[in-house]
Amino acid sequence: MQIIPVIDIRGGIVVHARGGNRDAYSALNSVLTRSTDVFQVVNDILNWYPFEQFYIADLDAIEAAKHRPEFYAELVHCFTGTQFWLDAGITSQKDLRLYSKLHNLKIVIGSETLKSLSLLEIEGARQSMILSLDRRGKQLLGAHNLLHRTELWTEQTIVMDLDVIGANQGPSLEWLQALIAQRPDIEWYAAGGVRNKADLEQLQKIRAAGTLIASALHTGQIDKAELQKIEQVHRPF
Repeated sequence: MQIIPVIDIRGGIVVHARGGNRDAYSALNSVLTRSTDVFQVVNDILNWYPFEQFYIADLDAIEAAKHRPEFYAELVHCFTGTQFWLDAGITSQKDLRLYSKLHNLKIVIGSETLKSLSLLEIEGARQSMILSLDRRGKQLLGAHNLLHRTELWTEQTIVMDLDVIGANQGPSLEWLQALIAQRPDIEWYAAGGVRNKADLEQLQKIRAAGTLIASALHTGQIDKAELQKIEQVHRPF
């Protein structure tokens, strides 16, 4: 199973996401880095463990459409051996084109900000983009009919429960398990709630392809040895 660290950006710095209440997010305080600069945080995390991917939530773009493609062009240039999954609140093909030339970056389409399902109907979308099914209060955010348009779900799909992000409550296993049963051909990635090795083992047991993690890494609740054990099937060390 693949472990993907999360970088949340707000006001140009890395913040610590808790419970999906973005106004309450504070500057990152981590055992892995002393910085809140995006480049330095990524560098310090990679020095600690050789992650293959990072997930970035650009809250400035998600909340206020403040797109910074030039910033991400520099980021992917600095870390050419790393793939970035970026949620920048993409709502149109015009937004999508801003990032189209960044080769080691995949755009995440969050249901929370998705205005039209036509974005997922673009030829090749299932392979080139990553859908994030976002939920709060056990309700899907965005177009509710997306739950029934399973043919639009991407080959890699994120299951994002905003209620459990940074809440130290454990991942939403039942929801994820139901989606895996519905479309076992999809690579499913859990997002939110992972606390420790036991949670990782539960996700592995229900055949999640991977999980997005922030808090448990930054607080030191999950160590390198545990990561290696969980990831060894994905990439033997």
